[in-house]
Amino acid sequence: VSYLTGVMNILNVLCFLGPEWCYESHCEFSPSQWHLLPHSSCDGERQSPINIEKKSVEVDENLESFTFTKFDDKHAIEQIVNTGHTVKCTLKQDTVEISGGSLEHVYSTLQFHFHWGSVTDGSEHTVDSHRYPMEMHIVSKRKDLTLDEAVQTPDGLAVLGFFIEVTIISHQKLCLESILMGQFNIRTSSKAEVIEEISIDDLLGGMNRNDFYRYHGSLTTPQCNEVVVWTVFKEPVKFSKLRSDGSQQMMMFPTQAGYHKVFRPTQPLHGRKIYSSSSASRTKTSVTLVFLLFCLCTVFNIPCL
Repeated sequence: VSYLTGVMNILNVLCFLGPEWCYESHCEFSPSQWHLLPHSSCDGERQSPINIEKKSVEVDENLESFTFTKFDDKHAIEQIVNTGHTVKCTLKQDTVEISGGSLEHVYSTLQFHFHWGSVTDGSEHTVDSHRYPMEMHIVSKRKDLTLDEAVQTPDGLAVLGFFIEVTIISHQKLCLESILMGQFNIRTSSKAEVIEEISIDDLLGGMNRNDFYRYHGSLTTPQCNEVVVWTVFKEPVKFSKLRSDGSQQMMMFPTQAGYHKVFRPTQPLHGRKIYSSSSASRTKTSVTLVFLLFCLCTVFNIPCL
């Protein structure tokens, strides 16, 4: 069985869930109908994602560097969860935090998840209308608020967005096989406990975390609450493909209906400003994110080779 076949069947195990909303036209509430969902804010004027037009971005010299607390903790990632809409990794409570970055509060990191499409288009945010293959979102809430309070507060959540692109790294496949086959203990068909030591820093590697865009927006899934301080990093995380055709194989993780575009279309700015940090520090390429994404194939014991 090819790696592509394995990856494309990972999330089919949840086909029985049948969510109320979806990303394409496979259900009653596709993105153009999300505003009809109960208690939805999906037709608001501060919606996400957006297209970032470089020529319209304003440089803000006051945007400072972040402090990433416990991003190096190799035991912070608790579970990988197939939600039926995406793949989400939950973190141990009150372990990982973000501050600085000109945020006005300290934020406790709750989870991170992925959005994907085809080999060339899967990110939610776009830059000059260019869509990357994937995007990872690290979601945090204000430490001084409960989650219920945070989703009702204008700056209640802070989300870090990382573009993901494919790079060619050779001589890596056999190494990944040996490491990842024992990555998870299977608990149910939709959840697995992480037992391998891996941190968020490992996933992000050496990409530049000082150069980013900033704007105010919303969650990109229903109920689309307009409570998010968005940080979208300029430099993509490099994702290594395991074979010559691996880029498409890694980007297509079907949800329960067997479709593959798991991203919301970009939304109008409605006069909002997008700001940019002024950092231009040197970075190095990371390929560690492949560890976690490859696990999506092994987590449900699906042959991927």
